[in-house]
Amino acid sequence: MQFQKLVPSPALSIVQFSDIDAFRPVEFVADARSVPLSLANFHTARAMVQLPGCQITVLSSFPRIVDVSYRATHGVVIFQIENDYDVAVNGMSVDRPAFIGMRGNVDLQFVEPRGSLHAIITLGAGLRDREWFDTPDLLRPFTPTLEALATVRSITTNILQTASARPALLLEPRSALALQEDLLLAIDEMFRRGRTPDVAGRIASRGYCRLVRMIDEYVAFHAASPIYSADLAEQCGVSVRTLGTAVASVRGMSLHRYLRLKQLWSARAQLVKGSDAITVTSCARANGFHHMGEFARLYRATFHETASTTLARARRAD
Repeated sequence: MQFQKLVPSPALSIVQFSDIDAFRPVEFVADARSVPLSLANFHTARAMVQLPGCQITVLSSFPRIVDVSYRATHGVVIFQIENDYDVAVNGMSVDRPAFIGMRGNVDLQFVEPRGSLHAIITLGAGLRDREWFDTPDLLRPFTPTLEALATVRSITTNILQTASARPALLLEPRSALALQEDLLLAIDEMFRRGRTPDVAGRIASRGYCRLVRMIDEYVAFHAASPIYSADLAEQCGVSVRTLGTAVASVRGMSLHRYLRLKQLWSARAQLVKGSDAITVTSCARANGFHHMGEFARLYRATFHETASTTLARARRAD
């Protein structure tokens, strides 16, 4: 499925962004927080269709790490639309066809080394979970059969195409219910035939996610101070090696690179506000950079522009 072949309609909402600074405020509303791994040729898009008892959202993403807080009382199912992807979810590598099911309050930590196209099916109050989810507040990854996954993908794509080309069918209750029933039955079969990963792997991933959250909290609290791995490991109660393994599993990069990336994005978030009280130097130091040459080099390499350019553009926008 290609977004270029879809057009908005009364039954289909499409939003596209080619600017990360325009995209991030919209994402915050949805309780997601992305950090792009590359801003070259940035583009993201979202298509949404509302069925009588559930909502279909298809996202075209970009290379990134992302934290998402789902508050899904009645359940969420997430699956990739295409096979060519490599994703880690809460420290568990997903480099083959897979899907996720969850219900309740669940925090997810994704790493997408390259952009992907995935679908999110959110159940509404009018639908029971059809016994898909054993335990609330817990993510469950599954490995589906290729046949069952292909059927779900095909039906999802068909619904979006129908909403684009023939929106009247989606606005007519009986037709919409029939399309929804086809989708739900296909998901039933995908769950029935799917397999879950080993318990030991799930337990290890939960421990790594907890350590990454502790790192995030420590960095936020000590934003202006130099951060040393030994101090950080001591604060988390583990070895530096374990801390590095946790970050590599959950975030897909080294501990050093992750800490630098968080500091750079924190600095950029302040610069794009365009405040007259902010200078590039003060912003860099407030985020743990005390060598301006290093900050300038890393900032340009990450954002493809200088920090002063970011600040000047933000001030002009005001």
